[in-house]
Amino acid sequence: MYKNILQNRKNQPIRQKSGEFLLVQSNVYLSKLQKQLSKKIDARLGRTFFDLFIAMLTFRNRPMGLLLTELGGFVTGFCSAPAGTKRISSLLRCKKWSHKLVDDFFFSRGGQRMDAFIKSGKRALLLWDDSRIEKPESWFLQGLCSVFSSKGQRLTRIKKGFYHPPTSRICVPGYKWTGITLSALGETPSVFYMQWWTTRGKYKEWGTNIIYRMLKKIDQQIGAVALHVLDRGYANEKMLEWFTKFKQDFVIRWKSNHLFINEKGELKKIHLIARSYKAKHKRTVWDKERKKAKSVTIAWAPVKHPQLLDRQLYLVIIRDKNNHNGPMYLLTSLPIKDKRSAWEMCFTYIHRWEIEQAFRCCKSELSMESPRLWFFENTLKLLAMVSLVYDFLLRMLSNWKAWSKQLLANWCHRTGNRYRLAAIPVYRLRSAISMALLALFFEQLFDQRGWFDSVT
Repeated sequence: MYKNILQNRKNQPIRQKSGEFLLVQSNVYLSKLQKQLSKKIDARLGRTFFDLFIAMLTFRNRPMGLLLTELGGFVTGFCSAPAGTKRISSLLRCKKWSHKLVDDFFFSRGGQRMDAFIKSGKRALLLWDDSRIEKPESWFLQGLCSVFSSKGQRLTRIKKGFYHPPTSRICVPGYKWTGITLSALGETPSVFYMQWWTTRGKYKEWGTNIIYRMLKKIDQQIGAVALHVLDRGYANEKMLEWFTKFKQDFVIRWKSNHLFINEKGELKKIHLIARSYKAKHKRTVWDKERKKAKSVTIAWAPVKHPQLLDRQLYLVIIRDKNNHNGPMYLLTSLPIKDKRSAWEMCFTYIHRWEIEQAFRCCKSELSMESPRLWFFENTLKLLAMVSLVYDFLLRMLSNWKAWSKQLLANWCHRTGNRYRLAAIPVYRLRSAISMALLALFFEQLFDQRGWFDSVT
């Protein structure tokens, strides 16, 4: 439906200009991917791919956002919803393409963006993290494995005056999720890599294998042009060995009880090494997650890992002056010689929060936990298309800032001082885009019967 609207807009002008602009930009964004798809699949499935992409942008519903029966109505119209559902099912079942095509698309765009960062004098950042997709009510879907339920932990948190919940670990069926976003300080992130995997059955995979293959691919095709930013879950000797082998720079938040060698040659735990170094500089930092300013001090020290004595590493020690939180230890391969480079590592790690926001947006706003497909390969294709939608939203924020503000004013207006001072969130942009595309959808649906002019 949407592909036909885009192709016929010269003969039948579109009155809803915001919707037309979104269709054009979506077509530009997907043009390279559509060319590759056209070599593998039928042209009708190619049009369904574009229509499904727009349908995902349009339909906002967390529990049912990715149900094929719901999306089918937006592909062909509500009167022909079963036909639309069949088209989407045929696209996902097609064996001639896979989710790896989308992975290659992200990797190619990421390499181009890294080159643009280098030309502008900025350091490219690859933000790593792991999450999971929870399917607590599912049992027979292919590829399900046991995952830790963060939702269950949140819901059973102890609340004074209420029933004391169980304290044991809660696990539910679901999928593992490894994600990487590409960004730079002061820049909007973009999707670089998204992989969903399982630890059971036919598609059994190990998370360490995914990391190793990704580092190998980056080393072979891009080189050491980006700084990898990782959380404490990656703080282990194996990661240091791989980064050393592939000659990649990194900054990892390290654990306080691991042993390292200080500049005097003594083997000590991280927190004991940090005690020997007093603060060298301090400044006020805004904590956007907790919505308050903090007085933070910083220090740094050269260290070495006991098993990698030939590589010089540096420990950045960040302390909250008012002791609201414990010290934070950042281990990096980049040389830290002055306060400027030390603060750069601090803000680089803080910027890693963007990958956490990506997980949250994909689960809550883009309904990644709602698919109910029997086969794992089909699920991977659908989730890969959701990551395309999220990357497109980020692209609209970074490349069309003025237009995005106007779109929000027209289609998602909010009042109050809080909304005037807040940064533009992806959630409001998605809401505005959804309303604009819905207007376009009903314009085309009603225009055939002459209803649109009477309604407006």
